[in-house]
Amino acid sequence: MYYTPLPIDGFQLGEEETSRTYLFVTSLDTEQTRAKQSFDYASNEREPDEIWSSHVSLWNQVWLNGRIEIRDDVELQRQVNSALYYILSSLPPLSTRSEHKQFYGLSPGSLSRGGRLGEDYGGHSFWDTETWMYPSILLFYPTLAKEILSYRIALRDAAAHNAHLFGYIGWRYPWESARTGIDVTPDCCPEVRLYQMHITGDIAFAARQYIAVTRDQSWLKFEMGGDLIYETARFWASRAIYNLDRKQYEILMVLPPDEDAQPFKNNSVFTNAVASLSIQLADRVSCITEKSVPPAWLDIANNLYFPFDNVTQIHLEYENFNPKNASIKQADVVLLGFPLMWPMSKEVRRNDLLTYERLTRDDGPAMTWSMHAIGHLELKDFELAEELFRRSYETYVRPPFNVWTEARSGVGAVNFITGAGGFLQAVLFGYGGIRLTLNELEIMPPGRLPNRSTQLAFHGLKYNGATFDVMIEKEMYHVNVVALNNDNSQSMLYEHEQQRGSLRVNDTLSFRVDTRLIIHLAAPLCP
Repeated sequence: MYYTPLPIDGFQLGEEETSRTYLFVTSLDTEQTRAKQSFDYASNEREPDEIWSSHVSLWNQVWLNGRIEIRDDVELQRQVNSALYYILSSLPPLSTRSEHKQFYGLSPGSLSRGGRLGEDYGGHSFWDTETWMYPSILLFYPTLAKEILSYRIALRDAAAHNAHLFGYIGWRYPWESARTGIDVTPDCCPEVRLYQMHITGDIAFAARQYIAVTRDQSWLKFEMGGDLIYETARFWASRAIYNLDRKQYEILMVLPPDEDAQPFKNNSVFTNAVASLSIQLADRVSCITEKSVPPAWLDIANNLYFPFDNVTQIHLEYENFNPKNASIKQADVVLLGFPLMWPMSKEVRRNDLLTYERLTRDDGPAMTWSMHAIGHLELKDFELAEELFRRSYETYVRPPFNVWTEARSGVGAVNFITGAGGFLQAVLFGYGGIRLTLNELEIMPPGRLPNRSTQLAFHGLKYNGATFDVMIEKEMYHVNVVALNNDNSQSMLYEHEQQRGSLRVNDTLSFRVDTRLIIHLAAPLCP
């Protein structure tokens, strides 16, 4: 590493000076020679104004590639810009002078790293990466989403070792991961290391979303994407056991997203859902990967036990969960509705939201309220949705640079981009009404704009080689086709109520809000 040291005499102006520019450069590389070359290039061969201009130009290219615009609410626009900026700043650049290097994870504390042990989670990667930060990046910058997944693939040997260590097969990813993929969860939290395994399903779900957006068959066949999907499914198949009395499969001794449920519980509904979806995904892409899924795996996926209270019509967080005397740390059951889109009635969806809102403790992390806002926007509970949307960021963001903290009190990881990711999802999937399945992109704005805004626009949404701009107004929304992938022989089709048609570049579709537009390729992923 090479860096510019701070001035010995500090920062001060001379008697005749009104301003002074300081240039600080840091260069890191696995090879000293390359690090020195980059440092010299920036610090000796270029003027500060030139570097600044280059910085601005490159960021303009990023924003042209994908961004969110909000009309008539400057403060909300700043929140959106800063949230997206902090996540993108923690990812590899879209273009660089250096050769491509393996990406090694996205931490809840972004690029910040605490100076003391335990601060900012040590720069480790958690489920935060795939569940909270990844989804908004995927739709604007799918190449960066692929970089995130490449980190998990690169550490596959450690994941296989981790599964074997616990007596299972396939790939089991650790709760906290760093450079090697070996579990680096601190010794303070052995129950997390042992039982919080839903992260393996979270990674598989991120792979599902990537395939939905890109149809990247090369990634599946030649870049080990298919192996990632198959081996995580194999882990879940080895983890499930059959209950003869229930005549259903169970996954026992797990810690759900609600980390207050320590040390472990049986049949976490969220864990069972991501396990089922993981196995189903391996089957859905098998026509491409040529990795046949055994019928026994599919039997597990289709017959896992989900604790449910038939009287109150709610999903129970885990077996024997009692909502009358419980509190929870963060979003858990409500994640079934989104992002998992697990089938349920509107009544159950509303009951889950209202029940677990009441049970969530006040000092929980920000992203919980983003998921509740999305749920209430689905159900057209607009006033409650806006209250929860504001709650998801207003007390977690610190001026003047909109830095996120993990807790409302200002403690926890800083800069907590997990919360920023949840907030962006509320804008994109909540107020934007966007949903993804393996074969379709659905756009259905709920009929309410965030806060005081009069228009919400998504520029540069990517879907299977196409690029769209989506503009949402109070009563209408408009979808403009910016580009189509000329290499794709399939037509891009749309459906809206009784309308059907093919999409062409520069087409603009306009519909009333709260009506569903479906966009898809002519042929499904697999017959």
